[in-house]
Amino acid sequence: MNKGSIGIFDSGLGGLWVLKHLKEKLPEYNYILLGDQANVPFGGKTPDELFLIATRALDYLYGERKCSGVVLACNTISSTIYDRLREWKDEKYFGKILFGIVRPTVESIDKQKPVVVFATPRTCESKVYEKFLSENVENYIKIPLPQLAYLIENGGDTYSYIKYFKDMIGSDIVSGALLCTHYGIVRDDFKKVFPHIKTWVYQEDLIPKYLAEYFLEFPEREAFFQHESGVEICITRESPIFDKFSSDWFGSIVTPQIINL
Repeated sequence: MNKGSIGIFDSGLGGLWVLKHLKEKLPEYNYILLGDQANVPFGGKTPDELFLIATRALDYLYGERKCSGVVLACNTISSTIYDRLREWKDEKYFGKILFGIVRPTVESIDKQKPVVVFATPRTCESKVYEKFLSENVENYIKIPLPQLAYLIENGGDTYSYIKYFKDMIGSDIVSGALLCTHYGIVRDDFKKVFPHIKTWVYQEDLIPKYLAEYFLEFPEREAFFQHESGVEICITRESPIFDKFSSDWFGSIVTPQIINL
């Protein structure tokens, strides 16, 4: 049996943040992160643009790097073109696993409480999340944050930006969900701006739990993954901010490598 790594794909820091939590919670696996810094941010791109970006990345992770499974650590892609990507994957890389993040996210939202969802414009427009919310949550509001991922990627003033949206929700909203993996990096800013929100959904916490439960349920699929505790980080464009976070979270033992897709 040929065993492979767990691939992680995102535009950049959101995927790195997810990798950090995966490595902390499931340290025994091999991980290869592909951060597509050349195309950041994904939130304003069309479905066809996202499909081209994602298939190039998956060709690299499944094809060149022989990953047994890939985590789509991007809500914009997972909520917009997951089914299309899965069909493409089944035709070209049958037997490989494609992990989306919509399912574990919606299962974690408290259906009994009013909830606010913060996400990219593309994710807010997603029929997947809208269908779940409209059918299961009586009181919800979606707030698109078109600039937040860019500010995080470029070291901007995220607190002031988030504070701009403070008056858009009332005190009756006591539950929140951050539906962009970048946003978890500044979750303390969200908690400061919205102190009345007592429970939060953070996807960087959900993804390791989801994979652990998946591997317990399907041990025959878990057997396809290497257990050598390796970590590799690849990016498509040099980024000092990305390098800084990588150094802060992983130290000098993991150096991002620039690749061309």
